[in-house]
Amino acid sequence: MTENTGKKKILLVEDTIFLAETYKEYLRDEPYEITAAETGEEAFAALEECMPDAILLDLILPDINGLEILKHIAENEIPVSVVVITAHGSINTAVEAMRLGAFDFLAKPFTPERLVVTLRNALEYQRLTTIVDTYKNDIDRREYYGFIGSSLSMQAVYR
Repeated sequence: MTENTGKKKILLVEDTIFLAETYKEYLRDEPYEITAAETGEEAFAALEECMPDAILLDLILPDINGLEILKHIAENEIPVSVVVITAHGSINTAVEAMRLGAFDFLAKPFTPERLVVTLRNALEYQRLTTIVDTYKNDIDRREYYGFIGSSLSMQAVYR
């Protein structure tokens, strides 16, 4: 996820270069390393290559619908927060995006502040989800058919 730089990795999937540059400008003061993708194919490649902490995802791309990327993320249980950004938003599209696991849905145009706050919230949600999953797995390993214990000898019994 995040390398030694301490910067969160953001995948920006936006086919309009001007808008991609605008969003990067909105986020310039944030501690993010932003990778841009203009197509769904580029997004899939970047998703595998850099494993982002969050994705800003336009739905209308030249080669596929952004919902296909959301489906891929959900089906493969990829631990990433996705913020959908689109100018062609309808209530049905927003509901579908949220059903597929999007953290939030921003209709274009939006303010720089809205993007910054939404992305911060998405990253914090992802951080907390990771913590909960870690503790849940830890708790699951401490109990076995009513036995409670986390010593090495008890862990061997559970296995």
